[in-house]
Amino acid sequence: MPKENQHLASLRRRAAKLTVQPGVYRWLDARGTVLYVGKAKNLKNRIRNYLQKNTAPLGPWKQSLMQHVADLNVTVTNTEIEALILETNLIKQFKPKYNVLMKDDKNYVYVRITVQEAFPKIEVIRRPLEDKARYFGPYTRALDIKDTLTVLRKVFPYRTCRMHIERNADGSVSIKNRDRPTPCLDFHIKQCPAPCTGAITSEEYRASIDGIVAFLKGNTEQALTLLEERMRAAARDRKFEQAAKLRDALKSLENLERKHIVSDTSGEDADIFGVALSPSRAHVVLLKERGGKVIDESSFALTGSAENAAELLMQFLPQYYAAAAERPPLLIIGEELPERGLLEAWLTELRGSRITILTPERGKKNKLLELAEKNVQAKIDQFETKWEAAARNVEEALEELKETLGLSVLPNRIEGYDISHLGGTETVGSMSVFIEGKPKNDQYRSFTIRTLASGDVDDFRSLAEVLRRRLKHLRGGIKQEVRAWKEKGIELRKARKSDQAGIKSLIKANPENLSSKDLGKGIFFVAVREKKIVGCCRLFEHITGLHELRSVCIAKKERGQHLGQSLIRVLLGKQKRGKVYIVIDPNLEEYYTEIGFRHILRAPPVLERKVKKLLADDPSLKPPVLMMYDPMQHKADASLETAPDLILIDGGKGQLSTVCAVMKELALDLPVIGLAKREEEIFIPGTPAPLTFPKESQAKFLLMRLRDEAHRFANAHREGRGKKSAVLSSLDLIPGIGPQTRNDLIRRFGSLSGIKDATDEDLLEILTEAQLQAMREAQ
Repeated sequence: MPKENQHLASLRRRAAKLTVQPGVYRWLDARGTVLYVGKAKNLKNRIRNYLQKNTAPLGPWKQSLMQHVADLNVTVTNTEIEALILETNLIKQFKPKYNVLMKDDKNYVYVRITVQEAFPKIEVIRRPLEDKARYFGPYTRALDIKDTLTVLRKVFPYRTCRMHIERNADGSVSIKNRDRPTPCLDFHIKQCPAPCTGAITSEEYRASIDGIVAFLKGNTEQALTLLEERMRAAARDRKFEQAAKLRDALKSLENLERKHIVSDTSGEDADIFGVALSPSRAHVVLLKERGGKVIDESSFALTGSAENAAELLMQFLPQYYAAAAERPPLLIIGEELPERGLLEAWLTELRGSRITILTPERGKKNKLLELAEKNVQAKIDQFETKWEAAARNVEEALEELKETLGLSVLPNRIEGYDISHLGGTETVGSMSVFIEGKPKNDQYRSFTIRTLASGDVDDFRSLAEVLRRRLKHLRGGIKQEVRAWKEKGIELRKARKSDQAGIKSLIKANPENLSSKDLGKGIFFVAVREKKIVGCCRLFEHITGLHELRSVCIAKKERGQHLGQSLIRVLLGKQKRGKVYIVIDPNLEEYYTEIGFRHILRAPPVLERKVKKLLADDPSLKPPVLMMYDPMQHKADASLETAPDLILIDGGKGQLSTVCAVMKELALDLPVIGLAKREEEIFIPGTPAPLTFPKESQAKFLLMRLRDEAHRFANAHREGRGKKSAVLSSLDLIPGIGPQTRNDLIRRFGSLSGIKDATDEDLLEILTEAQLQAMREAQ
């Protein structure tokens, strides 16, 4: 029998003083994480029930919960309904481990119809808005409802644009937020009646919308009849190609109609819930009955635990209906709920009219319930089989990788890397992560390549930069670097007054790098070997408060070991906030990029003046490069600080050699392999021939999935950067002109050339005089 949790004794004393009023309670662990949220009619009695010394009546999951609790928070409410509402909101906010949870609501979609507008638009969205639109859903499969709307649009054309269209008294239309030319392509392919042109009245347009609303509510007859009439008319007019398209659309709608698996003449609206529990999973199936027909089935795989189906429903139903677009007057469930009256009262308040929760024992409603329960049991059996097979395949794959590659441990964390670019532009790298054979999306990281000029194509150099930036996090940080240098006889530290002479001596010995000006004010950091200064750098603060890195110098005998980079990192490690800038020779870009500096588009004025002076003093000088280091972007990263059990590179022997060179440079020894695309061959360091895996090898399939995921993630990052740069214009670089002003200018004048040719008088309708002057100077 497990030892009793040490916190329970003090919690029992606190429970004795709790109120007997209704409210919400939250069990927390020692770190303050919310483990479970519950409601109670009587807080004192409910909490004392958890804290009884005989834990057998609690059941397994509550026993597990009470082994982890360390604290308790309670919120008193006026009524039980208030407690239910608060409980639902807190579960959604904290997503406690021991509550039954719907998946994140971003997994579900809704159909939004803006019925409050003169010409409603229809769109599929992830979350309902607080507005007067009509919503249908949630739907668990976005693709299915989008396919349905695509077919419906052939029968009932509607607009999908975001323009706000109003019809004036004289029959013309006024448009706000114009986002495309009118009429657009949708009108020409007969997908939209073009209300933006005044070609259709609001009443005529709403007839289409009403047809779609009726279909989504379960009345399909109007759509089928209208489509059949149009098909026959097209055939009579010998428009056979159009008739064939209408015939295909009719078949699609008839297939949707056949999904109405149960039908009668009762005309009732109801939601029927079937529930299945397994030791590790919980599942709910919802059958939607509208107008006496079961028109839809949705299934929900839930996380968390519950003792029985009634407890699961008491947690699931409030979460579902808090976000649902429709709440029918009847809910049919297979379990008697201990707090059914409370739930009915809350749902009635949400709907604005009576909602009844029924547990039928006979008749048609009972048959519908049996159908829902049969479906949910079949689904959970199917999922259990899939989960077991997937777990078995992953276990086999990891064991096979360990044995084939000669690894010391199972490769539970595998990282995959890929490079993506568009003809040498927008070059990026990706790191995807599989933990125990499954993608761990929150551990993924992307890298924008900094060491290549735009247009350069060099996958090897890009890969080296990505791995160098990623693997440096495994060296133990700055403290580990300082210890490593100390073992070599070099101390890295902040300079003291007694170091002034040594710094001066170092600067004099390296006149090609520094001058007497570098002995100015600022905070010096030094590298010391046997009491001799062998390296220095300085953090200079301008009168404006801007910080600049200056006076970087390493003794010639100590160069080539990255001592300067370590010394700069020590200095930057003391800079907790505020950006640090540097003005450097273009040849040193890669050196400072490896430290974490990056290019800046617009330099602070004080540095712009410095660059202009440097070029004026020496016209033969190459234009210096300005870079910036932001301490806020170099915080601890749990993913990057976790060592992988295996590294997978998208590529063959060349890419593998590049990665091995980086690891040697960083004194790291990690298992690494390459997976070449063409023949799906796997290479390991030091072996010219690829490894041989069985044809149906689960290990090889796992590596291919990881490689494909790295490729997908890299492409997504590159496409995102490409879209951003596509909208970047010369206007973005003009002080005082932000995105909104830029969009207003382009909307008014059509293009950048149109803005350039516009008169000052026209431009001043949008710009201030200061903005206009800045823009003319930029041109």
